[in-house]
Amino acid sequence: MEFGKYLAKGIWGLADKALPVVYGIGYVWLVIRVLPEEEFGNFVLVQEVFLVISGLATAFALQPLLKFSSEQNAPLEGIVSASLVLNALFIAVASLVVAGCSIPAGKIFHSPPLTPLMLYVPAMLAASFFRNFTLTLLQAQFRVQEVFWTDAVHFVGAPFLVWVMSRLHMFSSAMDLVTINLVSLSASSLAGLWFARKLLHFRVRPPIGAVRQMWDYGKYSLGGVVSSLFSTKADSFILAAFTGPVQVAVYNSAKVFVRVYEMAAQVVQMFVLPAASRLSSQGSFASLKAMTEKSILFLTLGLLPVTVMFLAFPEILVRVLYAGKYPEAGPILRIFSFLTFVVPLASIGSNILMGLGEARLSFILGMQVLIASLAAFLVFIPPWGVTGAATGYCAAGIITALLTGRFLIRHVPLTAAAIVGRTKDIRTFIRSRL
Repeated sequence: MEFGKYLAKGIWGLADKALPVVYGIGYVWLVIRVLPEEEFGNFVLVQEVFLVISGLATAFALQPLLKFSSEQNAPLEGIVSASLVLNALFIAVASLVVAGCSIPAGKIFHSPPLTPLMLYVPAMLAASFFRNFTLTLLQAQFRVQEVFWTDAVHFVGAPFLVWVMSRLHMFSSAMDLVTINLVSLSASSLAGLWFARKLLHFRVRPPIGAVRQMWDYGKYSLGGVVSSLFSTKADSFILAAFTGPVQVAVYNSAKVFVRVYEMAAQVVQMFVLPAASRLSSQGSFASLKAMTEKSILFLTLGLLPVTVMFLAFPEILVRVLYAGKYPEAGPILRIFSFLTFVVPLASIGSNILMGLGEARLSFILGMQVLIASLAAFLVFIPPWGVTGAATGYCAAGIITALLTGRFLIRHVPLTAAAIVGRTKDIRTFIRSRL
């Protein structure tokens, strides 16, 4: 596979996944530095609930949509219809569960003001419904430019609205931030509907065969993603249960920098999963192996500067960005630097497996990682608080990478030597462009 073949799309893809970084920078300057610690901690918990449910819905209904609609000669109408129905049902059930758990949540996480905030999670899910659905459709068709603009409406729009509200002296609470996100997510959904309007062919009653196909894939995909969500989200909930929302605010002031790893993983998913699906359906397993090796190597090399910055200069970074607030975040950030060496294998491997249609294998992998992740958080958080949360997060990442690699080599015969050997492709590409 020629390295530069998808360069233009790759640039748009990188730009799209840089948007969360832009959002994160705005988050740091306009939110974390401004909101009181308890307000910020409460918003983090609301946002994590929203992101967990969105991630589960994506795995159950949208990941199958991405897989099957990216294949050659895919019957889009049936696939789109089945995915839309399953996604709507999942979001509806999840919204009822959140509403019912709002009062216990305030008690468990030692924050009574959290209870009314939790009732806005269903509204956030509704506002983002068509945004997430259309982004998946556009991604399956490799319409990366439209994906970028749909994402930009939210990731640029939300910080802009925070800035406007701050200038008007109308931004001081978690509720204000929830309202702003409702507006930006709704606008992003409208943008997605416009860009994907020609792809939205669906029936009120989807074909039974399409529903069964999506269900069979989605139920295992759901199990696989549960582990990932617990690895990245459960730490905040467990930390809140033991220490309360203020320590959650301190922890997430450092964890916001992990968005750079999330961005890298999302860039990978944008291209690797549909490419793996297409290559496997064509029987091009040599190309699949080459793509996997190159992706792991290039992503690892691309993240090395992040490691240097987080490992060597965390205190300076935190002091400059937070203007002296949250000094405890520096050592936490140093712990997070080790994620550079586990994210490439974990993110690329899981997407290759899903692209190969190994949803059941991903489910088994997910259950193993889930148990290991929960154990890591419960071992490290009670005695060490925020430091333990960061340690548990990295431990869960290492376990995920090791287990993913073990399952991946059953289908793609990878070796460390072959991956390192792909450095010659970098040299070839550079020489061809000079």
